[in-house]
Amino acid sequence: MTDEKKKEFTRRLAQCNASQMIVIEYDIFYAFLEDAFDAYEMGGAPFKQAIRSADEVLKRLQNALDFKYEIASQLYPLYNYSRRQLALAMATHKKKPLSNAKNVMDKLYDAFSRIAAEDDSPAMMQNAQTVVAGYTYGRHALNEASFNADQTRSRGFLA
Repeated sequence: MTDEKKKEFTRRLAQCNASQMIVIEYDIFYAFLEDAFDAYEMGGAPFKQAIRSADEVLKRLQNALDFKYEIASQLYPLYNYSRRQLALAMATHKKKPLSNAKNVMDKLYDAFSRIAAEDDSPAMMQNAQTVVAGYTYGRHALNEASFNADQTRSRGFLA
């Protein structure tokens, strides 16, 4: 994953609510899966590292499930299947298991995207900087600026 993508995910995570965070986790999974597809021809360490990183995302999604809700018991086997497909892809060095995992996650991604679009709850990180894009333009790129709405407010721990 490129540093640019990491910065984008960090920026999105700082300003998201709980349901948007799940969608961002899926986007991170897709980025690592794309890295695995790109590294497929080379094989070796880059391919396996991309799969391990995608598996870590699925593990986080599994660990975040709250089994008080019935949907968690339906999501867990789907995540588990996808993780087994990633392990199979790593062991056999084939693309088909990666595609199988992606197909399962695509359906879930669509559902979580619709839920996140309807969720208007506040951001989870209340004391984060706001990022504004488009006020100024660079020669070849869009400039972004971070600022606090209340410049006197500290972003650190409050005692």
